[in-house]
Amino acid sequence: MRLDKYLANSAVGTRSQVKRLIRDGYVSVNGNIVRDPSFKVKENDVVECLNQRVEPPGHTYLALYKPAGYVCDKVDDANIFDLIDHPRSRELHAAGRLDRNVEGLVILTTDGWFTHLLIDPKSRLEREYLVWVEGKIDAEMKYRVELGFELNQERFAPAEIEEVEEGLVKLVLTEGKYHEVKRIIKAIGLKYKRIVRTRFENITLQGLVPGGYRELREEEVRAIVEIATKNRLKSRSKGL
Repeated sequence: MRLDKYLANSAVGTRSQVKRLIRDGYVSVNGNIVRDPSFKVKENDVVECLNQRVEPPGHTYLALYKPAGYVCDKVDDANIFDLIDHPRSRELHAAGRLDRNVEGLVILTTDGWFTHLLIDPKSRLEREYLVWVEGKIDAEMKYRVELGFELNQERFAPAEIEEVEEGLVKLVLTEGKYHEVKRIIKAIGLKYKRIVRTRFENITLQGLVPGGYRELREEEVRAIVEIATKNRLKSRSKGL
């Protein structure tokens, strides 16, 4: 790995900042000053910056509160990566997307294996949404969602739905199908006005404002991996 990338990935600073540190002679590899940002760092090399040991970079995991009006890829002028000021922002990708007009929790990471675990339907991770609707939910609608149903020859798994207050429902899903929330709400005869994803299994929006983000704690990542792995093993044992 290039020395400047190694330092940036270890959160020493941005790519431009670490290049300056390298060129100014503040970085050493195995005790030798290195001024070339493209210098290749090997697996067991000891890297120091400003006389402090720099630990090898691991993966990055972020929770972002996506505002409406942003997309979850990097090809649009208004995308969620514009909201991220992080040394590894170029390497991050969204683990599950939200539509432009949908708000709420998006998990961003550099870890492809973790992403696969999150989006695999066999992981059965809960996604919780608040949905502002026109119309009132009744017992038949609730029964249909909780039983699961078919729509245009596609099966929707049982989900949880409850009325929080008039005009507001909470929906908890475990599949992550394309436009799943919108399609379920429409299928039961309601019209959505606003959708906010408030939770992805054990990760919530608590402490975040629209456009804000935070690093996931190690125990949060470990917990979600344990839940997903347990559910996948159950699916395998049932032959699903």
